[in-house]
Amino acid sequence: MSEYADLLSLILSAGDIAQSEILKHWKTTLSVDWKADATPVTIADKKAEELVRSFAQKETLEFGFIGEEFGQENPNAEYQWVLDPIDGTKSFIYGVPLFGTVIAILKKGNPIAGLIQLPALNSKIWATAGGGAFADEGRPVKVSDALELKDSLVLSGTLNTMESKGYGEWFAGIRKNAKLYRGWGDCFGYYQVACGRAEIMADPVVSLWDIAPYPLIFAEAGGVFSTLKGEKSLFSANGEPLYPIHEGYSAIATNGRFKISLPL
Repeated sequence: MSEYADLLSLILSAGDIAQSEILKHWKTTLSVDWKADATPVTIADKKAEELVRSFAQKETLEFGFIGEEFGQENPNAEYQWVLDPIDGTKSFIYGVPLFGTVIAILKKGNPIAGLIQLPALNSKIWATAGGGAFADEGRPVKVSDALELKDSLVLSGTLNTMESKGYGEWFAGIRKNAKLYRGWGDCFGYYQVACGRAEIMADPVVSLWDIAPYPLIFAEAGGVFSTLKGEKSLFSANGEPLYPIHEGYSAIATNGRFKISLPL
């Protein structure tokens, strides 16, 4: 059993709390607000984060917290929760079930427990450091065994952003040499790669809370996760974020079985 079993129990409970709240609002008539960064937010995003924050504060009072909707608390704490209550809010508001809750618990910037929870699909993946990666009721998961790009399914979010951030030519080369490309983005894309159902998922710009558990999940599932610059940790050696936590990062996850040139 992982030495982080207690933290795993907490993170799974937090995911269930978020799922229960989110499903109350799923496929209902919602008021949608648009934030300054042109991303949508709903009562489901806000309420789910409020509930998880309250749970985390009760169970782990000394831990810090970083959330998409309500910012940071206790930023100098050794342990930090990181939460995106709904990763894929655009999918959520348009009735597309490929959204989820992303949670990590970090120790000095290193994820030690992580979760992708897909409320509308009633599925999840979790991992702990040294404890493996699992899905749903405990089925072990691992990345695929595909050995070449030509046999691979490649995923991403919007191509418009890939192109506007200067990665258009690089990503076109990957897509055109792959077996199949689909725009199944956000946490669902990473979920697919970790489960062995796709080989590559790439994001040209993401926030820390979008990707905080992925270095852990992919290490435990046998894959490779990094920024598009090749950085495999999201934090420096002294525990500081490498980039601004809001939209300062990029990301790519692969099954690690073949080499992909990154746009360094």
